Amino acid sequence: MTTIHTRRRWKLMSLIAAGTILLLALGALGGAGWYFSGEVIDVDHGPSEFPLSVTAVDDETVTLTRDEDTEKAGTWGLAWEDGQAVIGDVLTSDDETVTRSLDTVLFGDLAEGTPARIDTWVYRDDPSAIGLDFETVDVPTELGDAPAWLLSGENPTWVITVHGRNASPAETLRAIGTYNELGYPVLAVTHRNDEGAPAAPNGVHSLGEHESDDVADAVRYALDNGAEDVILHGWSMGGAVASTAARALSGTDQVKGLILDSPVMDWNSTLDMQADARDVIPPITWAAKRIVELRADIDLDDLDQRGFAAEFDMPILLFVDTADETVDHTATLEFAELLEPDQATVVTSASGHTSTWNEDPDAYAQALEAYLTTL
Repeated sequence: MTTIHTRRRWKLMSLIAAGTILLLALGALGGAGWYFSGEVIDVDHGPSEFPLSVTAVDDETVTLTRDEDTEKAGTWGLAWEDGQAVIGDVLTSDDETVTRSLDTVLFGDLAEGTPARIDTWVYRDDPSAIGLDFETVDVPTELGDAPAWLLSGENPTWVITVHGRNASPAETLRAIGTYNELGYPVLAVTHRNDEGAPAAPNGVHSLGEHESDDVADAVRYALDNGAEDVILHGWSMGGAVASTAARALSGTDQVKGLILDSPVMDWNSTLDMQADARDVIPPITWAAKRIVELRADIDLDDLDQRGFAAEFDMPILLFVDTADETVDHTATLEFAELLEPDQATVVTSASGHTSTWNEDPDAYAQALEAYLTTL
């Protein structure tokens, strides 16, 4: 009898231990998933870091500590705490430094020893940074007024530019200059959770699902203020926002064209890619996705634009960077293949996320102009 009771006690203790381990494992899985979900949907407008150092500077050149960003070819911004410059070609380099042309200092004082960083956006502040006049207008949305930059033009088609996650309309300045030269009015919008715009009720990003409502409101604003129709141009998560808005407005003739730059066309594959890069194990990735859906009140499958390719009824220009380490660019290429023949124009680069303009600004402008002439 004692032996039987002992065995029962051991079985009970084993079950309790196994249950405890399972609960701890589930708790750890949920905790890790919550953290990873926050990396995706939490709003963050905190200050930037400046990991580089200016080792020398004169009127025409700047020398920086060498890394993969400072040695990239093309046109880039150089940002520091109280200033911004535009830098161009790599002139010389050695094992420790890279010297580039200093095209212009937009504002601030650039001196030896200044901590800095490479800035893909190139320009900061507002359209006056590229010499353009504008006014700030309020776009009515369901959550309240959202500020936007309005640049005038004689074309009856307006361009609405949509920036990416935790960004601002300044991200879109690289293209705004081209639109202005071609006579297109531009409305560079903010959406929920942006600085100066209304916060989302749940306080987190919805990865394009609900931000698209704000862009639809911007389309309505444009039409109410003289536009015959609009072109949507979105960068990164702004591509998901613009795509989802375009789907919602399909069949209305309101969206004449759609331009996407390093867009998130599928959040599932993008999150898988980012998790793999961080060595996050699949169970945590799965848990993070479910927590993202719960916290943001979305279904990630609804944001896989490939599944809705038939709903897009406008010509589409896609800027795809094959060296993108932020977004799964293969989903964009697959999306293009699902469209009607000749509906999509694909322009590729290999300089990183939203860096097609930086790789060759003239080629980017030419691609925009060529696409616009087809509309």
